[in-house]
Amino acid sequence: MDNPIQNYAWGSRSVLATMQGRPVPSEHPEAELWMGAHSSAPSIIEVDGHATSLVDVLPDLPFLLKILAIAAPLSIQVHPSTQQAREGFARDNEQGMPLESPSRNYKDDRAKPETVVALTDMWLLAGQRTGAQLRELAHELRLDWLSRAANEPSALRAALSLSEERAAESVRACVSAAARLRGTRLAHLPRVDEDAALHPAATPLERAVHVIELLDHHYPGDPGMLVALCMNLVHLHPGQAVHTPPQQLHAYISGTAVEVMGCSDNVLRAGLTTKHMDVPELLSVLAPQQAPIEILDPVSSPDGSADYPLWDTSLSMVAFRVHRGHALRRRIPGTSVVLVAQGHVTARICETGASDHEARAGHSLLYRGEAGFVEFAGEGLVFVVSGLLNPKGGTGTSEDVVQ
Repeated sequence: MDNPIQNYAWGSRSVLATMQGRPVPSEHPEAELWMGAHSSAPSIIEVDGHATSLVDVLPDLPFLLKILAIAAPLSIQVHPSTQQAREGFARDNEQGMPLESPSRNYKDDRAKPETVVALTDMWLLAGQRTGAQLRELAHELRLDWLSRAANEPSALRAALSLSEERAAESVRACVSAAARLRGTRLAHLPRVDEDAALHPAATPLERAVHVIELLDHHYPGDPGMLVALCMNLVHLHPGQAVHTPPQQLHAYISGTAVEVMGCSDNVLRAGLTTKHMDVPELLSVLAPQQAPIEILDPVSSPDGSADYPLWDTSLSMVAFRVHRGHALRRRIPGTSVVLVAQGHVTARICETGASDHEARAGHSLLYRGEAGFVEFAGEGLVFVVSGLLNPKGGTGTSEDVVQ
């Protein structure tokens, strides 16, 4: 597969380039490697000797697989449910808004659930802290606006509903509070401009001050800082995962990860961005009660593989390691993207005696057809994401692997 890279400003200039063995630093920030049939940036595969868009082969591939290389915080955002997406998409169409309009809220009629698996230590914002936690933070930071928000039914809604003047005043108060604590009790905290990582055992106050300093560094004056302070700052060790359901507020802060998501472009933003924001629409989509954050440790199988539950039983994601000198035979449940996240691996379909297909870190292969066995050799970390469907125009009765 020939997979496109998205050059978003928050991306790293080293992670994907290093992974793929290219010169570092890259010319542009490289934020996401996409593997799938997304119409705006589909993967390219070889069919009968010709380069072909995956949209023309598997237009209904029900997932998009990514590698995220996060050098700066992403926007705080929420994705609609299927019903909300259908209604919003129809409403934008009725208003005659072009699909490519930057002020359009709904690009399609689909939900966008996400599951992210950390490849390195990873930090993310998700959901909302409890009222008790927010009141304690407000006391420690001496923030009146946070004290008031903590006593509202939804602190997130309170933060998002502040006037522009009040929000700017509150952001300045946050920055001053962090500076005061940095000069006294929290002088030991790593400085964001030194690229030092926050320790996973950091206290809630240390996490809050880190968030303020980080966002002030990357997005000075952005009122998204107030929303972020009301959210949980979550740490993932490599191999751990988090699922983000529709209507859940979230933002990825740092780290490298594999992400599998529904194939949708519907994003409503709450801050840390120069892109279109529609706060009233976001508030209408946001779940009244944010789901508790559950860190997913993979379910380990006897063969050493790790299974990650996804939002749909017709989808599956498994990760496993291939060790040099020990070929590994695995059953592939159907049409799948095979991603090599580390190392150098070859794959060969067992039943057909087909030739080997090679993939190095940061590259992927496509398996098409019915369930079958594939033999992996070499050394590396492999993710296989599968969806139950048949190739366009085919019966799905034969198997092949394409680069």
